[in-house]
Amino acid sequence: MSIGIELQIEWFDAPGVRAPELAATWARYQLWVGGSCVTQVEEPDGTFRRSIYGSLYPLAEWIAANWWLLTGHLRPSATRPAYWTWSNLRRYPWLRQHNLRGAGDGMAWPDLTVVPEGAVTRVVWAADEDRALGPLRFASSGRALVRSDEARKAMAGVVQRVLDRLAESDVGKTPLSVEWAEIGSADEDEQEFCLAAARLGLDPYSVDEATSTKLLAIVPAIPAELQADFLDTADLDALEIAAQWIPMASEAAGRASADAAMSLTPLREAVAGELAADAVPNSAGLRRPWHIGFDMARAVRQALNAEATAPFDISAWVGAQALQGPAGGLQGFAAVRNDRCGLALSDPPKFASAAVSGSHYQSFRRAKALGWALFRPHRQIFLLSSAHTGDDRVAGAFAAELLAPAEGIRRALATLETYDEDAALDVIASHFGVSPLTIRHQVDNQLVVLR
Repeated sequence: MSIGIELQIEWFDAPGVRAPELAATWARYQLWVGGSCVTQVEEPDGTFRRSIYGSLYPLAEWIAANWWLLTGHLRPSATRPAYWTWSNLRRYPWLRQHNLRGAGDGMAWPDLTVVPEGAVTRVVWAADEDRALGPLRFASSGRALVRSDEARKAMAGVVQRVLDRLAESDVGKTPLSVEWAEIGSADEDEQEFCLAAARLGLDPYSVDEATSTKLLAIVPAIPAELQADFLDTADLDALEIAAQWIPMASEAAGRASADAAMSLTPLREAVAGELAADAVPNSAGLRRPWHIGFDMARAVRQALNAEATAPFDISAWVGAQALQGPAGGLQGFAAVRNDRCGLALSDPPKFASAAVSGSHYQSFRRAKALGWALFRPHRQIFLLSSAHTGDDRVAGAFAAELLAPAEGIRRALATLETYDEDAALDVIASHFGVSPLTIRHQVDNQLVVLR
């Protein structure tokens, strides 16, 4: 995560371009993410080059117009990065605010998507399969995680360099300069509102009065430590229902904690070394969130002398109570009381019923709650989120590895060589008491390199 974003710019005169802001910011530029050149293109004759010609004003204006969404809209992280391409715009309209091709204005932009995930920001770019957008074909593909503060700095740097170029060229006030000044002058209350709206996927400058009033009434009433997860998860059309569900879930989670037979203390001691190691930067940067989750789960199993092939009884560590009725999109409310973890569960989502049984879904959410409680030991309450933030990725990876260790799956696959792969995964899932989807994810994320 020490990877950075760099835009290399060489300004050019553009006498044939009439719009002064476009002419002043005409350039040859290269965009690099880490060691990869995103702007590598293939010419019609089959040759390649790394630079693009065009005006950078539309890009800077797009960054400014979507600033709060680019830095605060985490919900797209729930969509697999494989679908973060411009060709999926109709299915995922949010791409217009997160993919560089949303800058438009007739310029050639790489198919690059930027999605914040909390402390890190995921950057994904894809090569063009054809020349549908013009004679040039972007030929580079890749993925990277960038520290969110570095991503914000890089995007703000693009805007500032364009503004400086406009000033040097004596171009007067532009929509970009007005919008960027408005963002820079926002006070603390305005910033909080803008981020709250962005987390819901709304343009804070286009929110209607009714929605604005609703946000200002609901969000402050949510406990401060839950607000971010609430905004990342609650259904936009059911914010009141989700807000009303929280106090009921808090009481239920408190009661459920009394049903947990085991104290969290030995598990917290088991993962203390993993968390301490993660807090110390090294030459390669901090570990990926899912690696932290995997290592935490292995430390817990080792401390409990649990064999890699043995199922894990999560009910001893996390008590759970199911709440019937709508929860406004919220998945669960976890609470730690007297060093015990309790979880209030909402109804499973409809899409999960076909592939995941209710018991499997409940077991996985219990394990995620335990992962949250161990990873953030100073917090007493949590919301299980559908957004794939850094913390949620830690908890999700922890749950998968705790319930169905990759090593146990590897051993089981070795003994089931005569089985069809899908049938083998079903058998292994049944053994560990998890869904086949969990086993598939473990295989894809941890064992694929061993095949």
